[in-house]
Amino acid sequence: MANPKFSIGDKVTVRDETTLFHTRTQKFVRGRTGVVVEHRPEWVIPEDEAFGRVDNGRKEPFYVVRFKQTDLWPGYPGQSIDTLETECSERWLAPAQ
Repeated sequence: MANPKFSIGDKVTVRDETTLFHTRTQKFVRGRTGVVVEHRPEWVIPEDEAFGRVDNGRKEPFYVVRFKQTDLWPGYPGQSIDTLETECSERWLAPAQ
């Protein structure tokens, strides 16, 4: 894997942008801050993969990011320790402020 921009334990914020193209970045995590818990191999970005460009698409690192569910949904009725993990491509992430 190329040198990842983020390390395990880094706090990151998911970009809050709209896109007309396919992306695996769920709307409910956009603009939210979580913690990198795992590196995934470099892969073709979802926008290129959706158009069949697996062999010649743009590749970048992916990360598993963990979010507190209370940070994702105001009024979340579950336990304060409940979390959700999702995979994000590097270009959707920024260092948390």
